[in-house]
Amino acid sequence: MGDPPLMMADPQMEYLFKPSRTYHRFGHRISYNAYSMRCDDFPLHKARPDELRVMVIGDSVVNGGARVDQTDLVTSLLQKQLAQDLNRPVVVGNISAGSWGPPNELAYIKKFGLLDADVVVLVLNSDDYHDLPTFVPVVGVNPNFPDRPPISALQEAVTRGVHDYLPSLYPASPSDAPEPPATPEVVAQCLDAEREIFRVARAGGAAVILMQYQAADEMGDAKEPGYAEIKAVGQECGVPIIETGPAFAAAQASGTKVFRDPIHPNAAGHKIMADLLLKPIEDAVRSRRTAASTPATIPAGGLR
Repeated sequence: MGDPPLMMADPQMEYLFKPSRTYHRFGHRISYNAYSMRCDDFPLHKARPDELRVMVIGDSVVNGGARVDQTDLVTSLLQKQLAQDLNRPVVVGNISAGSWGPPNELAYIKKFGLLDADVVVLVLNSDDYHDLPTFVPVVGVNPNFPDRPPISALQEAVTRGVHDYLPSLYPASPSDAPEPPATPEVVAQCLDAEREIFRVARAGGAAVILMQYQAADEMGDAKEPGYAEIKAVGQECGVPIIETGPAFAAAQASGTKVFRDPIHPNAAGHKIMADLLLKPIEDAVRSRRTAASTPATIPAGGLR
């Protein structure tokens, strides 16, 4: 089984992963840097003027969990391919944790900043339109949010198994409470957080991209509640939108398994996500470079 990644509570984000730690879990490497991102360490500011920085923000879909190796993550694949295509140093950050919604992600940005990001990719699924933090205790309470290593693999297996599959035998805790219902107030707060992430990223000089991730039951025309609302905010803000559904459906039709459960992508799914994001990121980088190199037009008669 290996070691479970450890978490810590946070008054703004609810929780995040403990920084500067590496684990091996189910045969996969899981590494968190000094900023609690699931990626390699990098300095606070760019080491070279030509360095490209991309920050990918999301929940367990972006994080990958213990079932996806570090090298197979969408962010790891993007970093390698962008460096090859653009022939320049590239850092791709993975800002994520399970069950984070836009308010959690915005709180991360407010605490850590965007670390000189040139491009920010926000990955949202349909449920994120009402994924408002509840701040009930989960770290060290719910066995899926451990804050210390288990005594043994047997102890962990029993604890998690009882909690997940025999909840009636496990003491109830606040962390087992259901998610907030999609009331107009909850939805408004989550969609406002989506807007604010775009605004903060642009204010810092970054280009922004929205990836709408679709779960297994959204491969056809039927979409979950929240899909249209999240997309409308992206359109309202003039953000390029990439959808995973058509590419995932095509891969499945050809016999490629892309989900490890009804929601989360496996390594093949992460590869498709990276392929979908590659060109939009490169286009955003080229657009920024063109804009920076275009001289300002001086009106007839000179400056006033």
